Amino acid sequence: MDRPPHAARRRFLRLAPLAGAALLGLAGPPPARAELPPDLAHRILVLGDSQAQGLAGALMRRYRRDKEIRVIDRSKISTGLMPRANYDWPAEIKGVAAADHADIAVVMFGANDRPPVRRHGAVDPALLEGFRQGYGAKVAAIVTALRDAHMPVVWVGHPIVRDPLFAEDMALLDSIYDKYATEAGATFVPTWELFAAADGTYTAFGPGLDGVTTRLRADDGVHLSVAGYDVLARALEPHLVLEPPASAQAHPN
Repeated sequence: MDRPPHAARRRFLRLAPLAGAALLGLAGPPPARAELPPDLAHRILVLGDSQAQGLAGALMRRYRRDKEIRVIDRSKISTGLMPRANYDWPAEIKGVAAADHADIAVVMFGANDRPPVRRHGAVDPALLEGFRQGYGAKVAAIVTALRDAHMPVVWVGHPIVRDPLFAEDMALLDSIYDKYATEAGATFVPTWELFAAADGTYTAFGPGLDGVTTRLRADDGVHLSVAGYDVLARALEPHLVLEPPASAQAHPN
């Protein structure tokens, strides 16, 4: 094969690095620090089940170019707030809070905590009320332990799921999170409408970070896809901004 003339060869060598730089630029430049909220928490502790694990991964992707921000993933798959042999969150939470102190804690549970409130397929009022109080107490205990460790708490609601009966269960859990986590001092962030269709029903698709319609849900109809978790992480960002101390608010100058 003939070699290019020397002049053409020199021109090729000069242009090759520029072409490589252009290709790298397709991925977009690292986000500037100024693009992020100025008071964004620098240490974010994520607790919960596999949904929380997916969210932690999305937060890591979102802030991977910012060395000041660290996401601490302490999620555990196949766990929940109901009794399980593999992990007892209410019993372990104080130790976790002490060992992994952060600027803010993000909590997400639900998929493994389907409430046992039905008899013969119908919701039993007595079982419902007993579960609501018992499960709510566990939610409050998680929030209290984290706040006692001087961490603000963001409790993320469970998104709509495909199976109608499962969706009823997750809606019930969301109502408990909203009440008990909020009363214990957390910020409850609902995600139901974020991942529902315009008519409020389940849909696997929606706008991604770039606004283009993409698959936001996993095949199981419960978890999110990678793109879905990225959408959730972006929606969560305003709630990861730390409020200034009360003294600073009272004396801004």
